[in-house]
Amino acid sequence: MQNENTLEIGDTGNDVFSLQIRLSNLGFSIKKIEITKKEFGPDTQEKLKEFQKLRGLKINGVLDETTLAVLLEAAFKLGNRQLYLQSPMLKGDDVLDLQTQLGKLGFDVGRVDGIFGPQTVNALIDFQKNFGLIEDGIAGHETIRSLQNIKNRETSGTQISKIKEIENLRIQNTELKSRHLVVGHFGNSATLANATARMLRQKGAKVIDLNNPDEDIQARTANGFEAEMYLGIYIENDSYCTVSYFKTKNSQSEGGFRLASHCSKAIKQIINVKTSTNGMQMPILRATKMPAVICFLGPPGKVVENTNEIAKGLAEAIANWFKDPLEFAE
Repeated sequence: MQNENTLEIGDTGNDVFSLQIRLSNLGFSIKKIEITKKEFGPDTQEKLKEFQKLRGLKINGVLDETTLAVLLEAAFKLGNRQLYLQSPMLKGDDVLDLQTQLGKLGFDVGRVDGIFGPQTVNALIDFQKNFGLIEDGIAGHETIRSLQNIKNRETSGTQISKIKEIENLRIQNTELKSRHLVVGHFGNSATLANATARMLRQKGAKVIDLNNPDEDIQARTANGFEAEMYLGIYIENDSYCTVSYFKTKNSQSEGGFRLASHCSKAIKQIINVKTSTNGMQMPILRATKMPAVICFLGPPGKVVENTNEIAKGLAEAIANWFKDPLEFAE
């Protein structure tokens, strides 16, 4: 076991059994022998990896705090509990389903992220007002029943949040000067992150650089700074690079999606390794309110050797994205 907050292959006990039951209830069936022994064996690890892949998490086969939180959220179905604004805010698949349905009906919930926040409450109140329900911002029995009845009659539509995000990107200022940006890292890429932040400042941007292993803290800091873009950097022991943006099964960050393409292109031109983009639901991508990407860079030797070039390339990629935030870099 890595530490008291994680489960991995070789662990045994009631916590492993609880994990296996939760995965099985979500359709990830595990071999009976491992469940009987309450053993985190190869099949449990494989099913956990499948869950992580489906949910846009890091695929490591380890039950860490992030994976556990998403696993718990996945058990909530719309109608199983009342949804209302509280602190900390409610999260779960039921919230995601509520946001998706409201968005398709034209009610602006903001980002469809499975977090029951103020914008979701406002959209819910608008829905209640339009359909003659008590305007309390609570997704209780009557509100959910009305929503489900409408869902059964409606065809699928485009999320209003997607339309608004694209429009906001279209009309935003294209200059990098004075824009609020955040560059974050998580302990092993300070030199590259600091160099990137410095080059962005040279282009006139107002940049803060963050070093905190807690992604939620980084997200809150970026939101408090009213950042217009977040760039996170990890150096990984891999032979390839990946640039990730926020994406769920129902929506994605349109700005993050396009920014990721610019960053990926820049990285590939510099260190000439396999580079790709993919949608994920890591806490930092989910909780930030602005377009955000995380660069997972490898192999370490090439990254360190080309630190200044990568920093310069990322700064230029960000500047190019601001010039035309709807452009997808081929």
